Amino acid sequence: MTTEATNTAANPDKAKANGQQKGKPRVLRHPNDVASLVLMQIDAVNAKKDDLTIAVKGLADTAKQLTRAYAQQQQVIAKLAKRVEELEKGK
Repeated sequence: MTTEATNTAANPDKAKANGQQKGKPRVLRHPNDVASLVLMQIDAVNAKKDDLTIAVKGLADTAKQLTRAYAQQQQVIAKLAKRVEELEKGK
């Protein structure tokens, strides 16, 4: 792989400008180029995994908060229903 091909692998806009297409295979000329490309792809996948982990944790926190709020509202509703029942019996 040439230096230009390595740079375009990291910069998709430059790849488009140089006429490389997404589905077009790259020509790798040296084992270090293969290693560099694989490591870049691994880093990209790990970054996406980190983003996904953060998003899932945020969603879990939100779900916990909603569950707590729902439980509190259910308690309030139950107390109000009991109070209404007591008031109706008192008439």
